[in-house]
Amino acid sequence: MTTDNDLLTAKNTPTAASLRKIVISSTIGAVLEWFDFFVFASLSGLILGRLFFSPTDPVAEILLGFSTLAVGYFARPLGGLIFGHFGDKLGRKSMLMITIWLMGLSTVTLGLLPSYSAAGVGATIALVLLRVVQGVAVGGEYGGAALLIIEHSAKSNRRGFYSSWANVGASMGFLLASALLSFLTAVTTKEQFETWGWRIPFLISAVLLLVGSFIRKQIQDTPEFARLKDSGQEKKKQSIHKVPLLSLIRKQWRALITAFAVPLTTLVFYQIGLVFITPYATQHAGYQASTVLAAISVAQLLYIALSVSFAYLSDRIGRRPVIAFGAIGCAVWGFVYFTILNDGSFPRLLLAVTGLLFFVAATWGPQAAFQAELFTADVRYSGISAGYQLAGAISGLTPLIAFAMLSSLGTWLPIAICTAMVAVIGAIGLATTRETAFEPLKD
Repeated sequence: MTTDNDLLTAKNTPTAASLRKIVISSTIGAVLEWFDFFVFASLSGLILGRLFFSPTDPVAEILLGFSTLAVGYFARPLGGLIFGHFGDKLGRKSMLMITIWLMGLSTVTLGLLPSYSAAGVGATIALVLLRVVQGVAVGGEYGGAALLIIEHSAKSNRRGFYSSWANVGASMGFLLASALLSFLTAVTTKEQFETWGWRIPFLISAVLLLVGSFIRKQIQDTPEFARLKDSGQEKKKQSIHKVPLLSLIRKQWRALITAFAVPLTTLVFYQIGLVFITPYATQHAGYQASTVLAAISVAQLLYIALSVSFAYLSDRIGRRPVIAFGAIGCAVWGFVYFTILNDGSFPRLLLAVTGLLFFVAATWGPQAAFQAELFTADVRYSGISAGYQLAGAISGLTPLIAFAMLSSLGTWLPIAICTAMVAVIGAIGLATTRETAFEPLKD
């Protein structure tokens, strides 16, 4: 007998064409959110400390800039909790419409802020508050964007490949940010860049906001959430929890710990390879900022292709072996990375960054599918957002701690040791769960 639930599921099951549209929508939204986030991250190590604070020396400038960067990362779990809660209650799509507008408007406002020299401490406060808004927005973006793809492709044997595009959107955002900043620093003088050039990337996000929100508005919510909502009405029970997070902690706390531990490796090494590298390479290895940004841009192109490839591989051999390979590689390459960087030549700089991103891509490509497969549908948005964004908050301290260690100890070796220990944590988290790539999503 065909039930209303079966009809609803059939109605919401996407065709190949609509699935492509969903993937494109999620990817473009992720590009916008992470472009905005990474523009700030890159500028934190270059000039934001000098423009929005009253520092006493160059080291203080960078530490202050990275401190503001960390504020945004610590706001991410808050965003994950808020949007995860309502995403599990009201749907995935509506939350993604809110996050894209929050991020876009806060970023455009950042580009219009007066500097410390013009507005004093008011400029500093405004910068920090807008960074908090950015953090809240991006905290809700990842879980929603990933679920929009995964739950629409729930019956596919290519969940890893499809969902990797939500991850790739983040990488494209970073690529766009680093490429634009590389271009701007190359075509403007130092004075021009510090006066008005740094504002351009923030203001450009207005265009991405309009395009992304238009495309995202065209898609429907996921069949998984529609089935969950309909099941609660049909069986007269509360399939949608009043407080999804409490149910998550009570019944699926082991999965939540795994969802925190495993992506921590990705996020920490990503920070080392693409954020910390800017002040380290320019101040300790003799590179120009435009050279570093150019190397990052080239490496990101390879990283995007690798992330999708490793995700596709995880559909064939499983998530765990692919992510484990990446975690072990990150731990080892962290030592090679700094050794190569200290040479001072562009080819070795490029090798250091691309080598690290090769292993990070193995941990990152299958990550969205791995996370989603840990949780049941009723708490999936909350689970992904809480675990991943808590890891994101911790990883946000990486540039600040690494630069402080380098400044006080005068060597990169403790940084490599600490990051290797993080990779071990990720490997342990991975070992505590079974393979899920070949199983259906949990109801």
